Amino acid sequence: MRKLATIRKVDEIRPIEGADAIELAVFGGWQVVVRRAQEIRPGMLVVYCEIDSVFPEQPQYEFLRQDKFRLRTKKFRGALSQGIVFKIDEVLPAGKYAAGDEVTEILGITLYEPPIPASIAGDVVGAYPGSVPKTDEERVQNLDLAAFAGMSFFVTEKVDGTSSSFILDEAGLHVCGRNWEFRETPEQTFWKLAGQYDIEAKLRAYHARTESYLAVQGEVLGYGIQSNVYGLKGQDIFIFNIFDITRQRYLSATAYRTLLDEFDLKGVPVVAERFSIDGFDHAQLLAYAEGKSLLNPQTEREGVVFRSVDETPSNQGKISFKAISNKYLLKHGG
Repeated sequence: MRKLATIRKVDEIRPIEGADAIELAVFGGWQVVVRRAQEIRPGMLVVYCEIDSVFPEQPQYEFLRQDKFRLRTKKFRGALSQGIVFKIDEVLPAGKYAAGDEVTEILGITLYEPPIPASIAGDVVGAYPGSVPKTDEERVQNLDLAAFAGMSFFVTEKVDGTSSSFILDEAGLHVCGRNWEFRETPEQTFWKLAGQYDIEAKLRAYHARTESYLAVQGEVLGYGIQSNVYGLKGQDIFIFNIFDITRQRYLSATAYRTLLDEFDLKGVPVVAERFSIDGFDHAQLLAYAEGKSLLNPQTEREGVVFRSVDETPSNQGKISFKAISNKYLLKHGG
């Protein structure tokens, strides 16, 4: 699960041109505008809260009310700011804290979840099945890029829609959004797409051949979803992950693409077949995330997702992370 609030050591403090009252605190690939009066200094341990953190409605966070207590990407005096920084004693009880400690629960912070579009909502059967991981790649800003030296990555466009999963197990087909499983009804969008692509029959045929149950995960785009930024007609699904439930591992990039062809399903657009991040820093990868969408060149893409091309024994088939375009976040309020 994503760590929204953690103890971080400040790497450096940078001045902001033309600004006397504010400056930039930097940790890893993140930068946050802080007030000079806070006296945040390099090497200091602080509480860092990422964008998409939602704070409880408490008096000390009243200044966030205009954003409905959600942290978003913003600019102050031309400087990009993502998140918020507190001194430890401002928000945490007395105690010993170390760099890397997660304090999300202590602060009562939750992850922002986009509302389910009215065109997709339906009768809920229950919670999302625990046998399949929810899709939530780590952001590149939180990673030590040196750990991936020499690796090749398959890069796809991160598309902005609503998450869906089609999961076949012993009990049958489960059709799910990000958090809930939906009952089969004629008007429910995910179920209509499952029928359109005959997903259950394809997953059953695969199980009969391999004895493995699969989950196919994708993003539903189109009319009535996230303002339909791609201008698509109707609604469609673009697959980004296939998970082997029986073996509890993601399929490699090669196996994923082979099955997409076999199942006659659309994958998310491919940005690069093999890509090395050697020599890139966080800022350069965030710049690489920017660009026009391959689905519609008239709109900016949300970002890119990196997936290891080759399987490694320690990562259940793949390493993956995402770089979200700051240009896109600023435009769409993320």
